[in-house]
This record gives sequence, structure tokens and C-alpha cells, in this order.
Amino acid sequence: MNNVTVLFPGGFKPITGAHMHLANQYANHPAVSKVIMLIGPNSRPGVTRENSIDIFRLLNDNSKIEIQPTPYPSPILSAYEYLFNAPGGSYALAASNKDNDYVRVKGFISNVEKYQQIGDKNGRKIPADINAEELNVMVDPLTSNGKPISATAAREAIASGNYEKFAQQYPQYDEAYVKNVWQIFDTPETPETDITETLFSVNWWKQQLEEDVNEVMGGGYPTKKQTQAHAKKIKKLRGFLNKNSGKEFVYDFGNFSKTIFGVPLNEGGLGGHMNHPYDRYDLTFNDMKEIIARGLTGRLDVEQAVTEKTDGQNIFVTYKDGQVGFARNKGERKNPLSAEALAEKFAGRGAISDAFREAGQDLNAALSKLGEARLNEIFKNGSVYANMEIIYPETKNVIAYETAVLQFHNLVEYDADGNEVMTDMPGGSELQRAIQDANAHLQKTFQIIPPRELKLGQVDQFEDYQDALFKEVDQLRTRYGLAETDLVFEYHRSWWKELIEAKAKELGADVPEDIVNALVRRWSIADKSLNKTALTKSIDNEAFKEWVIQTDNPAELKKIQYENIQPFESIFLKLGALILQNVKNFLAVNPDKAVQDIRSELTAAINMLKSSNDIKHLDLLQKHLSRIEALGGFEKIVPLEGIVFTYGGNTYKLTGSFAPVNQLLGAYKYSR
Repeated sequence: MNNVTVLFPGGFKPITGAHMHLANQYANHPAVSKVIMLIGPNSRPGVTRENSIDIFRLLNDNSKIEIQPTPYPSPILSAYEYLFNAPGGSYALAASNKDNDYVRVKGFISNVEKYQQIGDKNGRKIPADINAEELNVMVDPLTSNGKPISATAAREAIASGNYEKFAQQYPQYDEAYVKNVWQIFDTPETPETDITETLFSVNWWKQQLEEDVNEVMGGGYPTKKQTQAHAKKIKKLRGFLNKNSGKEFVYDFGNFSKTIFGVPLNEGGLGGHMNHPYDRYDLTFNDMKEIIARGLTGRLDVEQAVTEKTDGQNIFVTYKDGQVGFARNKGERKNPLSAEALAEKFAGRGAISDAFREAGQDLNAALSKLGEARLNEIFKNGSVYANMEIIYPETKNVIAYETAVLQFHNLVEYDADGNEVMTDMPGGSELQRAIQDANAHLQKTFQIIPPRELKLGQVDQFEDYQDALFKEVDQLRTRYGLAETDLVFEYHRSWWKELIEAKAKELGADVPEDIVNALVRRWSIADKSLNKTALTKSIDNEAFKEWVIQTDNPAELKKIQYENIQPFESIFLKLGALILQNVKNFLAVNPDKAVQDIRSELTAAINMLKSSNDIKHLDLLQKHLSRIEALGGFEKIVPLEGIVFTYGGNTYKLTGSFAPVNQLLGAYKYSR
């Protein structure tokens, strides 16, 4: 390998010493002839692309490194676009040997090959004489005073006028150079300690805690150790915020160290609700586009394997004080049920009773084969639970499975109060493997299996679908003049504020800004730090007060909240439907029969609900039929509840048509 051109794409707002350090490491590699830093167009607070190019010109003294502006906001896209018109030769993507950078490199190589063979929607192909190579360099993270170098820290310093902190982001350069860089920016004179931000300023919060997702090439995905460290930080921070709800808050990195990874969420019972991407307000619009792009190109597995979300009964199992225990809620997490108590809990419920009773007995028998020392090592005497699904054919919900299995999802650790500390996603597979190694995976009723890892292919005409979904995201973003890097929360806050102010104007109410903001917080993120009585007492206009009381009614509020979230839901249900059509190796043994069963039951449900005189049934029918129609009708129904994937360290689900089908069949089941 020689004469390699290294592409180093990124946001670089601003370029830091760490960026230049990596670029120089590549430039000094004997196989490299040139390093091209591709800088995207988007500005960050206080930093433009022009600023970063000026910094590069001041700091770079290596003739093998150059910088080129690119019109593409996504770094990886800019690398592909460069290759469409590049001269023949060998090209590599900049990545260190740390963390999971190699995953992105391998994805880059395979995607270049796809563009060479298939081309894009306009018929363009990357030239056949382009050679995509893997070239990693040994780079230890650049630090200053023991702290990692980051563009976020540089932006904080610029915003606060803190030269000392800014200089720490360029440790390898003489002070004269750094002062010249500092002069590029219009920095305030106020000291850093004078800057205050409120907890409600989520845009600031995101910028402090997380590097721009577009700067993916400069960082890495979370390792297990990073996720553990993150969970401890978030636990400490959450405790502080809970005790100081509603108060002004300044994020102090001395008390709450920086972390860039979110908290993984789990599904069902004790684990809570697993989010769709549209449920998370702390994603940016760029994040949403990245999830869409990964999904359509079959690359949702770059952080963790994509697994099947099964349609069964959720249960958590542990080992505490010398016996196997079970839990379905937080109280039982503290005092887990024995197999006998689990059976008694579900007694008298037909097939459901059988499922939980037999599952308890089989798990008890299987885990006992591991030995007490191994069980305590895994479960830490009841601190760790295995999150799993009971698949029992007689308890079919929507999807028909033909075999009885107990499927592990992951391992979850809790503190003494029952609060989640961390989630070990591969832990479910490791525990199942331990049981199988002990020859205990085939029990009396159930087979014990690991999470079902799915293979996702590239969606046909993915670029057309990507363009369409990106446009939907952009329509939502531009409605309130937001940037690609803004949190989706900013959309929701603006939406609720617009609704409240419009109603106030209609009713002739002069509502103070603090009351508007309190209502926005209450209805958008369930922040009820200002109680309802105090809130309504502060409103003088009786008509507006009555509207607030009516809107705060749970049933009415739920309708309006759905109206708010629906455009985002539509985008990701469409994405899910497209992706699920490509999955082949799901758990349902006879997929064609399973789909036919679902369609038959759905037809019966629709006919029953159409003949109902209950207005609630008719509203529900109209709502969910519209959702199914928007997703492509009956043809998009598959025998698969959804997929589970990891993005930015968080666990998400995509469900396609399952959600509206499940709602209609549920209404049918409980109305007969």
C-alpha cells in the first residue's frame, strides 16, 4: 500500500489541536501522500467554516495536509461525494485504532464498493480505479491537564471569553500561535463564571454535553467502560436535578464531569418503555437524518447488532440470596418473586398462567446448572437482572409463533432504590451462551435462546426514499427556522408556544411570558414544578383559564400531544415499514401463514369497529387505518413486531405497521 490519499471529513467547528494531531499522524505515515480535511458548511455557536479555515492556515505547517470546503453537512456523505469525481488511486478514511473506529472504516469500504457497482439514483458511479483502503494509525487521545481536547470545550471558551480554557485545546502549539487563533473570534469580556443558563435551555444543554453528531469521524462510539462511566455521571446529575426541580441551573463540569453518551432504555414492565426515535427530544435533526440513512442502507448495526423485537410477555430474572427470582415491576425488583410466587401472581388466567408458571420453572432449572459462584458473578446478588421475553404460542398477541422459547434481551443493573445504573446489551447473548454451554438451554417447555440478530439489506431505491424522508425532516425543522444541529425539542417547544400564544390572542388574554413557558414545560415534557392550582391562579382571563383547565385534562392533553408528535411518528413508521420489508430471518417459522393470520384478524377487527356505535371506536379506527394506509396498506404487514438498534449509545426500536395493527386488534379483542 502506498500513495494513499486520506480523507478526513468533519464539522471542525473549530479545528482543535486534536484534529491537527490526527491529521499530522496520517501525513507522517509512509504510505500516505496527502491528507484532505473536508469541512462541512454548518456553523456552530460562535464558529463558522471560514473561522476554521483561518485556524487551519495559521496552524498547519505540513505540505501534505490541505483543507477543502464541502457543501454536504454529513461528513461521511462528503467523503463519498469526493470520490465520485476523484482521480484514480488509493483512498482511506481517517480513523484511529481506538474504540470502534474500525467499524466505520469497514462500512466506508463496503459502501464505496456498492457505489462502484450499483451507483446512485442519478446513475453516477464511483470510478472503478478508486481503491478504498483500510489505514489506521496509532493515536492516543490528545489531552491537556488530563482532560480530553474537544471542539465543544473550545466553543464554551469562546462563548465565555475564557482564553485559558481555549488555549488548553491546542496543547502542542506555542502561545503565539494560539493567541493568533484566539483573535479570530469575537469573544466577550465577561468572565466564565458570569454565564448562567437555565435547566430549560435544552439547546445549551445538548451543546455542552455532546459533540455534533456530524463530527463522527473525529470521535468514536461508546465502549462498555465509557457507557458505565456515563451512567454513573447521569445518575449523579439526575439526583441533583430532582432535588432542585424548577431552579436555575448552571452546569459545572467540576461537579458533573462531561459525558457525551445517552442513557439506554429498555422495554416492558420493570425495564420501562423503549423509545422510538421520535420519542426522544434530545436528538438533533442531523441525528434523525443519520438514523434514516443508516436504516435505508442496512447500516443500523454499526454500534451493536440489530435484534428482533418480539411480541411476547416480558419478564426479568435474577439470582439473589441463593435463589432465582423474578420481577415485573420496581417493587418486585427490590423483593423478587420465587418461581412459585410468580405462578401464583398469574394464577387463573388460562394460557397466560401456563406461560409464566412454566417459564419460572424452566428458568429455575436452567440457571441452577450454572452454579452459585457463576450466578453471583453474573447477577451480583440481585443487582443485575436479565431482561427477557416469554414466547408461548397459546398467548399470541398479534404475531403467531410456533415454538415456545425464552429469549434473552440484555442485562440491566439497578441500584438499591431500583433505579437503572446501566444496560449491558450483549449481556443477554452471553448469559444464554453460558446456559447452553451448561447444556441447560433445552428445558421441559421452553428452549432458551439469545436475542435474534437480524440481517438488514439495503432498501431498493434507498436514495429516493432517503431524499423523501430527509425533506419531511427539513420541513419540520424549517417551520421554526431551526438548524440541522438543533435539538428536536426546540421544535416541540416552539410548537406548544405557538399553540398557547394563538389561543391567548384568540381569547384576548395577556399572558405573562413566564406562564407561557410554564405551560410549555408542563405539556411538552411533563414538568409540573409549578402545580396546577398555582398556575391557574396566576391567569386573570377567565376564558383562557378555562381553556388551560380543559387542555390539562389527561384525555384532551393526550390528543394534542399526539397532534404534536404525529409528523415525526409518520417519518419513522415509514422508515420502519421499509426496513422491515427487507428482513428475512425473523423468529416466526412460517412467515407467510403468520402474515395471512394477521390480515384475517385485522379484517375482522375493522368490520367490527365499523359497525360500532361507539364514537371512540370509530375515532380509533379512522386514526389507525390512516396510519396503515400511509405506510403502504396491508402489503407492508410483516410477521415482525420491530427491530431494536443502538444509536449514539441509546437503544431504540422501529416498528413499522405493527403499532397501528396492534391498536386495532387490541380494541377488537377487548370489545368482544
